Amino acid sequence: MKVLIGSFTAESNSWNPFYETLDQFDIGYDDVVLKYMFCEDVFEANGIEAIPTIYANGGANGYIEKDAFMFIANKIIDTVRERKDELDGILLFLHGASHVVDLEEDAGELYILERIREIVGFDMPIAITMDPHGNVTERYTQLANIIRCYRQSPHWDREECHHDVAELFVKLLKNPRPLKPEYVRVPILVGGQRSVSADEPMSWINELLDKTEKLDGIMSASYHIGYSHADSALCGAGVIVVPESDDYQELAAQKAKEIADFVMENRDVFHFTGYALEPDEAVEEAITTDKWPVFMTDAGDNATGGSFAYNTLLLKMFLDRELNNKKVLFATINDPKACEKLMMQKIGDHVSFSLGTAIDDESQPVDITGVITAMGDLNTYYAYPHKIGDTVTVKIDGTEIFVVVANHLTAFREIQQFEKAGLNYKDYDIIVVKQGYLYTEELELAGRDIMALTPGITFQNVEKLEFKNLIRPMYPHDKEYFDALYKVQV
Repeated sequence: MKVLIGSFTAESNSWNPFYETLDQFDIGYDDVVLKYMFCEDVFEANGIEAIPTIYANGGANGYIEKDAFMFIANKIIDTVRERKDELDGILLFLHGASHVVDLEEDAGELYILERIREIVGFDMPIAITMDPHGNVTERYTQLANIIRCYRQSPHWDREECHHDVAELFVKLLKNPRPLKPEYVRVPILVGGQRSVSADEPMSWINELLDKTEKLDGIMSASYHIGYSHADSALCGAGVIVVPESDDYQELAAQKAKEIADFVMENRDVFHFTGYALEPDEAVEEAITTDKWPVFMTDAGDNATGGSFAYNTLLLKMFLDRELNNKKVLFATINDPKACEKLMMQKIGDHVSFSLGTAIDDESQPVDITGVITAMGDLNTYYAYPHKIGDTVTVKIDGTEIFVVVANHLTAFREIQQFEKAGLNYKDYDIIVVKQGYLYTEELELAGRDIMALTPGITFQNVEKLEFKNLIRPMYPHDKEYFDALYKVQV
């Protein structure tokens, strides 16, 4: 048997003013595709030949330039067209949060699936693995036979989910039968920072999903949180339950509705994880707490959610405070021009420079004088860590504040990123990173984790953002509507 595989990731933020270009994607072919679809061992054990197309990871950014998207989409679609007569099935990772400039379908994932079905028809089985922060719709479920997303946020079950979907897909290939996922839209869009799987209600929802998957006749069940920072009619949460066969279609529909009802009944339980504080309160807590180290996230400048890591707001606030002899590390602030200037120097040099890109109120420049204490690589996290840029760390004169200046966008989510930049996180009391919720390694190391609810491109109080295209009513944007609705129903 032969199965075509491919992977496309992008989180497209409407509040990011710049479009994402092709050179901002990590692109890989052949073995890279196979490796990061995490299906190689499943295919080998079952005598399946993989036909790789493309691995394209754009991370979180602005809307995608159409030409860039079409290059990626056509790598998948053209290969389907060329190899369709020898294919037994198609297995894809489609994140679910992409949006493309001037694309009729809006979402790149929908475009890819629509074009594939035009080529192969609806008899060929298609399985999709998704990120829970992607959006699903009724049309999406009509275009694929198996759809399941990661269960955990942070996504420590990512490889496991890919592997499980591949296993389910192989079973379908060996016993071909019609499969139609059941979908229920859930009018909730609270964002990932209020949907961490270790907290309620996500822990309750995941327990319900696990129980559902253990039922006879149910192949998989997933709750899709949705992507909160795109102004699109596609955005929102959803439940997908996939039956083992059409004999269990009614059961799958019943369970999907039960899960969706459970989520709506617990809508007010969604909350920011950890210590989520307004910026002034967050800085005060970081300086005065007796729990160390502190990992603080600059949630309005979340580089994993579509922001730039440009913001200097928290840096200014720490510069204005007495630090109680605490060492503070900012990892990182992204300013390519400042980084280029600093890279002409060496460790130990005294430097003066302006830090801040001035693209908005939160990224206004700060004049800095200080000493270069480290120089190193800017590494990615997750899939296949590799260098994407450079870092220069400067200790600001007269303070115990250290700033890692970078020339590329990323978030420091893993300890290997600190090490590649020439840093030891243990040398600092307060570490400020450009994220929303903390990822596993940092969360386990933190004596205190604080989410600063800063303004910016990824402002987390999404109900205060202006949406024009979102299908309303939506919780929490229309909280009063749902409070009244459920009060009447009770």
